[in-house]
Amino acid sequence: MISQWLKRIPRYPLGVCAALLVSAGITRAGDNDADLRALVEQQSKQIQALKEKLDTVANAPTRTSTADPAAAVDSDAVKKIVADYLKENPGAGMPPGVQTGYSTATGFVLRSAPDPKYVKWDDDCKIPFELRFRGRIQLDYYGYKITDRDNHATNRPATANANEARLADESQLEIKRTRLQFFGTAFDPNLRYWIELDGNTRGLGGVQNNRVIQTAGAFDPNTSPVSPIGGGVTVDHAVRLFSAYVAYDFHGCASEKGCGADCPEGSFKYAPTYTVIIGKYKPFFSFEEYMGSGNQQFVEYAMTEWFFDADDDNLQTQAGIQVKTAEDRFFLQASISNGNESQFPNTQMDNLPGFNGGFWYDFGGTFNRERGRWDLFGDCISDVDYSCHPVVRVGGATNIVPMNRRSLYGDDEQSRVFVMPAGPGGTRLINMLSGDATTPNGSHAVDEFDEYTYEAFIAGKYKGFSFLNDWFVHNLNNFRTTPNGRGNIIYQDTLGAGGAARNALFPAHGLMDYGFNLQAGYFIVPKKIEIAARWSWIRGESGDINGNGHITPVMVPGVGVVDRVDGAFRQFHEANEYAIGFNYYWKRQLLKWQTDFSIYEGGNPAGGGVSPAGFLAGSDGWMIRTQIQMAF
Repeated sequence: MISQWLKRIPRYPLGVCAALLVSAGITRAGDNDADLRALVEQQSKQIQALKEKLDTVANAPTRTSTADPAAAVDSDAVKKIVADYLKENPGAGMPPGVQTGYSTATGFVLRSAPDPKYVKWDDDCKIPFELRFRGRIQLDYYGYKITDRDNHATNRPATANANEARLADESQLEIKRTRLQFFGTAFDPNLRYWIELDGNTRGLGGVQNNRVIQTAGAFDPNTSPVSPIGGGVTVDHAVRLFSAYVAYDFHGCASEKGCGADCPEGSFKYAPTYTVIIGKYKPFFSFEEYMGSGNQQFVEYAMTEWFFDADDDNLQTQAGIQVKTAEDRFFLQASISNGNESQFPNTQMDNLPGFNGGFWYDFGGTFNRERGRWDLFGDCISDVDYSCHPVVRVGGATNIVPMNRRSLYGDDEQSRVFVMPAGPGGTRLINMLSGDATTPNGSHAVDEFDEYTYEAFIAGKYKGFSFLNDWFVHNLNNFRTTPNGRGNIIYQDTLGAGGAARNALFPAHGLMDYGFNLQAGYFIVPKKIEIAARWSWIRGESGDINGNGHITPVMVPGVGVVDRVDGAFRQFHEANEYAIGFNYYWKRQLLKWQTDFSIYEGGNPAGGGVSPAGFLAGSDGWMIRTQIQMAF
């Protein structure tokens, strides 16, 4: 390469220089003829020697020469020339058939043409084979101080044993999440794949998938002592398949180079994206959770988000579609799932599908001429990117889950449903509607019911300020017993002497819970330091076992006389979470420190969030959390 470059150096200037020197010497010969003649001869020899060197390098064979380039050319000068060229032409020194690199948007990336020959990829579309690798770790301290001495499910003081159990405050250092993600495209730039692994030290909770059967009742007869349905196991320091899916994107013609009509001056091409996707991925519920656990404004999601959540932030196996259009302002996701899911093996779930769907639309924003796209709401609640113009996102979601008989399929899916208010540790609906206390034969326990949850939200950003207002409605209905129960579901009220449990008849009507989450943040130092506040509130009737306290005795075949409690599951109870937070961002969401302080009152029912969120469900108290997150 150097020899070819040297061949291009004109030789005529050398001769011209020599001629000028000679003529100059002749002109001044009268002054000092001998000295000038000697100087000219010396310079002519130097020019001739340089010319011979150049001819030697230029005439040498390009590929077979063994001559040392440094003997002909200054190596430092060549290095500088090459460095300047690569600086002006980034990537020119790489084999164009395979590319590697890193960016904050993609992580580490490898991409390749099929069977690369190390020649320039000159197809108009993207390189089809691509592997990206990303990772994230969250290092936390959680401390929870219990200030509660009541059982909110019974509205009575807790018993001594339960009280002692609840005095076990939490104080733990933990690795809350470690995520490794491998994703990219294969065969076709529109055929995407995603594989994600998750590990932590806080454990992975589970359930035993017990069944209500007419000989075993609402308890597992294979345990000693006998354990109630909905008990579980915890595996610590576990690594699991968190997410895995395949998706194919369809675009309009304008998405590819050389396709579609040319745009007028000052306008930009845009093509919508329509995606078919199948695998284990994030359901659209709730909104902040859909933004991702790495993009939260607080250390953890709010109490309402955990309570009304579709999957305990464990993702679901689904098949569905995604739509992104209207210059990326509109997004929709709809899918068919296996139903309620939270780390459940699919062989332990029932045969009825669930439906999940949601959408949003962004108003406002700032047009980015460099990208030829609008900078809209983005990927998080916080205005970490400092929106110069107001942007508002409005949307909603629904999660519909019919559930089949647990006497046939077990209680995994039904075990996800907690009630308001909650007793110590959280109260599962299936444990509350557990049948006859004296002869637990299972026939009068709840055997099946359905769950429908709805969400509506509005969020906005402007010059470092952000807000989110999220509303939820939760409806449980279609309650049924086993065939031998004759439609009579029995639960335990606590209206006897001293709060003793007694049989009561469950009023088989729908149960309603609702709530909202209101949070806001402001960057006191743009893009660096944020302060935030949150109020999370739930009001519901799903756990109201004692009603207004008035009892009417009724006869239930196979059970005897039981209580009919007036107003049972009709009195609404409330729970609140109040939180303040402080966030410091070094590298946006990739490297940040978060701390928050929160207070819980009213029997927090969000049992699904006990481990990851740090609070102890059903027990009022205060909590401090701090977290360092690093991602790449």
